[in-house]
Amino acid sequence: MKGRFSKTGIVLISCSLVCIILALSVGVPKGFFGDGGKGGNLDDEDTPKLGDIVDGKTPILMFDKSEDAMALMNAFDQGEIVDVELLYDQGGGNAAVRSSDQDIIRKAYKALKNIVIVEPADVSVTDSYHYVTFSLEGGGRVGYSFEGTDILCYDDGEGGNKDGNYSIEGSGGLWELYRQLTE
Repeated sequence: MKGRFSKTGIVLISCSLVCIILALSVGVPKGFFGDGGKGGNLDDEDTPKLGDIVDGKTPILMFDKSEDAMALMNAFDQGEIVDVELLYDQGGGNAAVRSSDQDIIRKAYKALKNIVIVEPADVSVTDSYHYVTFSLEGGGRVGYSFEGTDILCYDDGEGGNKDGNYSIEGSGGLWELYRQLTE
């Protein structure tokens, strides 16, 4: 019996692969991949891979199903983001930076979309409140808050059952961009 797969195992693996393929081809808003409009190609070496998703990690813009997230992705795709504000607030000693430069907005959006949600976190970090906020044409603002570099403070604004802290990976691009802007 060595080397043989059960029929149930093969069916489960096949169904999982089909579900992942469908989710990626149908259920992902075009602003996630930037495959139209102003987005262009947003893939880089930090873009979450299929293996990450199979391992249970979810890209932040797929995890966040709120109306604000959809508005952000659509605004990015249409080139309707007015500015981005970043804060890496280690111990309360830093000031936020804001830019209306389209290249900086693109870099911030690209870095945000590379963040993956790993799992719910039962921890909190004090004196380390980071954020990224995008201002949209028409006055709307969409942002994400972090405690340290490894925790997303999630609130979908709609009273969803996902509200709370989540451990994350891949936020380094945002904070590196902040450092570049403050030098």
